[in-house]
Amino acid sequence: MNQREGRPAVSPADRQREILAVLQSARQVDVASLAQRFGVSGMTIRRDLAELDHAGQLHRVHGGAVLPRPPAYGSRAAAMTVEKARIAKVVADLVRDDQALGIDSGTTCHAVAAEVSSRTDLTVVTNALHAAVEFRDTPNRVVVLGGVMTRELTLVNAGATDAVPRVHLDTLVLGCGGISAERGLTYFDPAEVDVRRSLLVVADRVIVAADHTKLGRKTAIVLGGLDVIDMIVTDRPPPLPLSRACEVAGVQVTVAP
Repeated sequence: MNQREGRPAVSPADRQREILAVLQSARQVDVASLAQRFGVSGMTIRRDLAELDHAGQLHRVHGGAVLPRPPAYGSRAAAMTVEKARIAKVVADLVRDDQALGIDSGTTCHAVAAEVSSRTDLTVVTNALHAAVEFRDTPNRVVVLGGVMTRELTLVNAGATDAVPRVHLDTLVLGCGGISAERGLTYFDPAEVDVRRSLLVVADRVIVAADHTKLGRKTAIVLGGLDVIDMIVTDRPPPLPLSRACEVAGVQVTVAP
């Protein structure tokens, strides 16, 4: 029994999950407050933060931790280019020319946008300017969700989420920071997750486009479990725990040739 809090001691795994939940809401945490919250020593909390930092789920700073920041867009765009192109071709083959298509932000989704930009009768809905400009010289209709622009050239906050209920998507293509059996779809930025969550509600089919480095990976901000998606398109078979979880959730996994 935790004497200071008057509740049973929390396991390290449960404590770390709760730390991430607090971090998701507050965007930063400090050792002293967490030690008081859980009734453990500061050394225990620092050990938790070190483990979560090593796993890429937060970034340690003096006295606490903050949400991790993804690598710069340019460096991510230059990585796994062949794999992303293979994934994009498979996703494009799943999209009909007369569909309403939602395209997420991120470099793999940018590759999807480039691949489908040769179509002539799509309605594209996106909050990602990188994706939107791929259609600038095409006859396709493009709806850009408004909002506050991030350094990633993504539009977030109320302007983007408020516009979503007025659209309907035949297919939504999502990227991710990580996808795992334990946590489902995870990301780095809470503001972008709000837009994605709104898009899920108006989509008939949800496809996650993710290269193999995202499979089995967990980042700090949870969008939802595997049950919120229909398909994963990737470049390598997923690790066994994720593969089994996809089978249970009815998620189709397609490996791009």
